Amino acid sequence: MENPATGGVSECRTGWLDTPDDTRPIHDLQAAGRALGSALVCLLDMPSTGNHAADLAVILRCRLDADARLWLAGAALLSLPPDVAEELAEAVLHDLRAGPPVPPFLDVREDARDWATFASPGERKAYLGAIWGRLPETERVSFLHAARRKRRAA
Repeated sequence: MENPATGGVSECRTGWLDTPDDTRPIHDLQAAGRALGSALVCLLDMPSTGNHAADLAVILRCRLDADARLWLAGAALLSLPPDVAEELAEAVLHDLRAGPPVPPFLDVREDARDWATFASPGERKAYLGAIWGRLPETERVSFLHAARRKRRAA
């Protein structure tokens, strides 16, 4: 059965929905509220079918700016008992992580760029810190000089 909360929408469509998150104002609180209500009704009617949270996330991403979604997520977490909120937050963050880099296939640099594209900011910082700590001092100095030259050239 198609989820009425999204009407089968998997991504934002054309027009104002294509505006990047950080520049899009709150567009339609009523539509977001209806979508939330529909998703909750679907969850109550069919708790084991479909991924209503993912469907609702698409609609909220299309209808609300990042600040509104942040506030809504925070309020939802605060409504839960602390141990449940922590478990939920950890589960969501786990799903957002890329996991450890895979062994290189053909081109180590290309594989590293691909992994960094999907890794969370925390993963990138953790791996960078670990790698930086293992580099010999001469390589650190060389890397910093190259980075400064690149920045000046830009």
